[in-house]
Amino acid sequence: MNYKIIATAFAALWLITGCGQTEKKSEMVAETPEPMATASVEVTTATESFAPPATAPAALESTAPMATPGAVNMMAPSTAETTNPMARLEAPYEANRSVYTQIKVEVIPDKKGPAQKTTATSAKEPLIKVDSHPMGDGPVLTGLDVMKREQFSSLKGKTVALLTNHSAIDRDGNHVLDLMMNQPNVNIVKLFSPEHGLYGNVDTKTPDVKDPATGLMVHSLYSTKPDNPKKPHHPRAATLEGVDAVIVDLQDIGARYYTYCSYMGYMMEVCAKLGIEVIVLDRPNPVGGVYVDGPIMDEDLEGMVTGYFRMPIAHGMTMGELARMFNTEKKIDCKLTVVPCEGWKRDMFFDETGLRWVNPSPNIQDLDAALVYTGIAIPESIVSMGRGTDEPFHIFGAPYFEDSQKLVDELTTGGLPGIRLEAADFTPTGTLSRDHVGEGRVCHGARMHITDRKTMRPVLLGVRLMDYLQRHHGTEMIDEMKWNAAAKKSLPTGKKVPRIDLMKLRGASSAILCARIREGKSLDDTMKFIDEQVAGFMPMRAKYLLYPSEK
Repeated sequence: MNYKIIATAFAALWLITGCGQTEKKSEMVAETPEPMATASVEVTTATESFAPPATAPAALESTAPMATPGAVNMMAPSTAETTNPMARLEAPYEANRSVYTQIKVEVIPDKKGPAQKTTATSAKEPLIKVDSHPMGDGPVLTGLDVMKREQFSSLKGKTVALLTNHSAIDRDGNHVLDLMMNQPNVNIVKLFSPEHGLYGNVDTKTPDVKDPATGLMVHSLYSTKPDNPKKPHHPRAATLEGVDAVIVDLQDIGARYYTYCSYMGYMMEVCAKLGIEVIVLDRPNPVGGVYVDGPIMDEDLEGMVTGYFRMPIAHGMTMGELARMFNTEKKIDCKLTVVPCEGWKRDMFFDETGLRWVNPSPNIQDLDAALVYTGIAIPESIVSMGRGTDEPFHIFGAPYFEDSQKLVDELTTGGLPGIRLEAADFTPTGTLSRDHVGEGRVCHGARMHITDRKTMRPVLLGVRLMDYLQRHHGTEMIDEMKWNAAAKKSLPTGKKVPRIDLMKLRGASSAILCARIREGKSLDDTMKFIDEQVAGFMPMRAKYLLYPSEK
């Protein structure tokens, strides 16, 4: 019989192993005598690319002890980069582009035989599947993009661990593990995950697990069974045995109490004691690097997972900049290398970068949620932030608020720059609402609409909400409830306690802020007090900044 076999991509291995050429389309034809088939093999590949960013700093390295905290040691660009900025993207990225292969097989017999037809599609499955979407058309490269462009050459000969999660993607949406695994220069031996786990999809503590996709052990720093209750979020020294360098790649959102920067700090502390290098692949601060606001946290709470360093709530820094500041100001003195972003300016918001957005944690589901988080999340322990709804950190409220419109009217009295509030009622349900205020109950509150993100001041909204809580519920007495192990539920103790104890919020704010509000101090004076604290922080912060302000 005569057969004709038409296949789209029998030569996939030819391309992927580097034996073939990089043309968009190639053909190979083989013929054999009867009764062998005549075969025509066609390979079609599709590549992803992106617009080249503007020139910017290369890798930065600081080793302990840091002689000049604010100094930036820049790696000299190559001659090609100096004379042709396009060179920093074109050749290095060509070998790293994603290749997709389609296979189609069609068998056409002669007139005597039955017709048979099969089709199949083959594509390399990612190790970590990340739901992301592009935002804007800006020129920014992350530290991961920069290291990928250099084909991870700086990791050659090193045994590496990663502190990372799902947010560590490049400009094309590829996860750091997909880029590094099987690279000749990279030897990854273990993984560490922060709060929300490696895949960023859980809101509870997680155990150590073996990742089925990579076969690597994932050591949880938000563990169900910490070895050291006094330092539950520090990596165990034994888990770093044999490691030369730890790569940190996490997407922060610019708030002191957002915990990813704390896990980085804990890792730096342990690595310093063990002589292990820490390499931070920097990422833009999604809310920009200009807005700095909020009270300085209390000295006795410094080091907690929601407050690793005494700084304002909105710090306006990147993870790489924070690492430099932590290393010097906390006297960690680990061997620290920061691989900066390229093309990012301080006044850029994330949707101006051209990077892909991925929810950094389950309840930060868009940029607007990240923008208000630095203020509205201050009273989260006593007010619902919409966890367990379709609008987390777009709405807030509580079952004990009686009138949503009254709340809105009082919070907006005197003006609320850049934010418009509207009355809203909602009911948090599901796993993301578990153990949070308002679970399964109707909450009366407000929905936030950002009208001008350059003039908005989220901390002002948070402070006004604290003041509202104190004035309306600070003297309201309710039954004290305590957990009863035998009954397996909370039972009244017979005592009366205030419904709202503002001092419960000092970890997210500060004791002096809570005290001023409880004492009925003028909010204008309180905001001036916060301004003074921020002004005192700025000179120290300036020593560690890596990026200019102008677009």
